[in-house]
Amino acid sequence: KNLFYLLYIYSIKCLDNIKGERETSFLVNSVNSIIRLQMIYKSICRRPSTDMLRREIRMRRYRQFLLLSTELQDPADPLSKYTTQEFQNIYRLSKELFCELLNMIQGDLERSDNRGRPLPAVYQLLIALHFYCSGSYQKVVGDQHGLQVSQPTVCRTIHRVSEALAKRYSQFVTFPSVAEAADVHTKFYEVAQFPNVIGAIDCIHMRISNPGGAMAEQCKNSKGWYSVNCQVVVGPDLRILTAIVRWGGSVPDWQIYENSRLKQVLEQGEYGHLVGDSAYQCQRYLLTPVINPVTPAEKCYNRAHSSTRRKVKRVFGMVKRRFQCTSQELRSNPKTSCAIILSCFALHNFALERQGPPDDSEALYAPDDSPQDRFIGDDDPEGESYRQHIIYEWFSHDLSGVSYQTDDGMCKTQGW
Repeated sequence: KNLFYLLYIYSIKCLDNIKGERETSFLVNSVNSIIRLQMIYKSICRRPSTDMLRREIRMRRYRQFLLLSTELQDPADPLSKYTTQEFQNIYRLSKELFCELLNMIQGDLERSDNRGRPLPAVYQLLIALHFYCSGSYQKVVGDQHGLQVSQPTVCRTIHRVSEALAKRYSQFVTFPSVAEAADVHTKFYEVAQFPNVIGAIDCIHMRISNPGGAMAEQCKNSKGWYSVNCQVVVGPDLRILTAIVRWGGSVPDWQIYENSRLKQVLEQGEYGHLVGDSAYQCQRYLLTPVINPVTPAEKCYNRAHSSTRRKVKRVFGMVKRRFQCTSQELRSNPKTSCAIILSCFALHNFALERQGPPDDSEALYAPDDSPQDRFIGDDDPEGESYRQHIIYEWFSHDLSGVSYQTDDGMCKTQGW
């Protein structure tokens, strides 16, 4: 800049000593060129500094170097970093089940090219499982494996793994067929002598962050916090039979069931009935407890109903304890949050079928922080009549064979 300024001053002083026209034109052109160069220099000086960009590029290359030079006991097998018991305590799966799960979704996690030095599929699944089981901040999860993975990379990894598991949801969660329904009825009857039960149904609210916009009011439940209302049907062996994870917290339980395909399947009359709480309408294929039981038969019915329905509460507790992210607020967008919840339900069945329930599964119950709403609406005459029929046929006699008197004879005239 100083050189340009000195040349400019020198050119002005030389104008007084120039006599020829040719020399004058040459000097004027030189001065104009110098002025244009000075203007270009000033415009360049006004541009923002590129030091931050260069520093970010150096840090990115350093992280990629750490990824490739991570020191493990066996560079080809990151599972060797932990013992068998340590691995199961952290990721809630044995190493054998982890490898089986990796083989199922590895095709969706690997990339065809090596652009950007992507994370290997085994590290992606490790990061996602660590987030599911710990519920820690994504930055903390990225620092646990010695890779110094950034928070945005962890976020994209969790989204990619959750989408891969949700895509294979039907492989983990299956509803029993008509031929298997009789076996399910027998297992449920052994719990509390409640007949013809195909599953226990209930809804649970999973906390999410405020989605903002029009979805904010759809996701705000009656307690004032934001959630996704998930409908789950559980079998007698604590396995999830079906789940619906797409409704906001403002939607009541009965409305989710009314708009589900499960109701249409049950109305075919080949499966039996469900047992649910008072948040549902008592229907022919969904029995609810008696609100104010008076007779001994109704009280006996409520006790058996409660013991049978307790299966779904136990599953909620198992899921929240095994996957801590579901007991905390999910800070992803609503679509990713639903994929995470659905993945946890699928992994629950995957671990339950191959490892069995945990040792303390009998004591696992979900904390009762979800809204407890009752169904407000007109009663279904067919559902009320069928419930009275069940009470009269199965719960109006005690062990000594004494029959309790019912208030009305409506159930006697029905041809169930």
